[in-house]
Amino acid sequence: MTESLILGLSSGSACLATCGMVMFPYLMAGSAGVKKIAVDLTLFLLTRFIVYFILATLAWYFGRTIFSNPFIRNIVPGILYIVFAVLLVWYSISKSRKPDCPAKIVKTVNNRRLIPILLGLVNSLGFCPALFIILTQGATQRTLFRSYLAFLAFFIGSSLWFLPLPLAGKIQKKEVLKNIGILATGLAGIIFMIKGLTNIIGGIING
Repeated sequence: MTESLILGLSSGSACLATCGMVMFPYLMAGSAGVKKIAVDLTLFLLTRFIVYFILATLAWYFGRTIFSNPFIRNIVPGILYIVFAVLLVWYSISKSRKPDCPAKIVKTVNNRRLIPILLGLVNSLGFCPALFIILTQGATQRTLFRSYLAFLAFFIGSSLWFLPLPLAGKIQKKEVLKNIGILATGLAGIIFMIKGLTNIIGGIING
């Protein structure tokens, strides 16, 4: 669970860097009351939790079929871990990458009650390297319960970044948060590169 938690922390930092100013702008403006902020944030996080619960189930189910062969079960995920880990680090720290936030779609929604739910869906399903890694993680778990635990840790780690979102305008040392995110990203990248190499070596030796 620790590696999934760290992955979630790195994922949340990358997402906040690109979508922070788009998601819940009315919360940052300070025009909403505490109750409204709490309700919207709860709906947003609850939607993400439900989506990850569904993804954990699907990943594990299809993983049982795709990775039924012991040799493939080690080699293929190992390669995927390394590729996605490299992409994760680049995705999070590259200055040349255009920060394109899919959450901009909420600007076209007139029903404000749907915005937190829509943002939760967009944020959960945004195809980034971290999501690919946790899907691989869930697909290779031996039990469905362990897949749920991996996604739960990922959800917790990524959600921590959104809790202070209503106070984003009052945070003075934003560079500190950015540096924490970069460190988490680097650590997650190293962990899953090592995990990938271990899987490949183990598959070759035991295959």
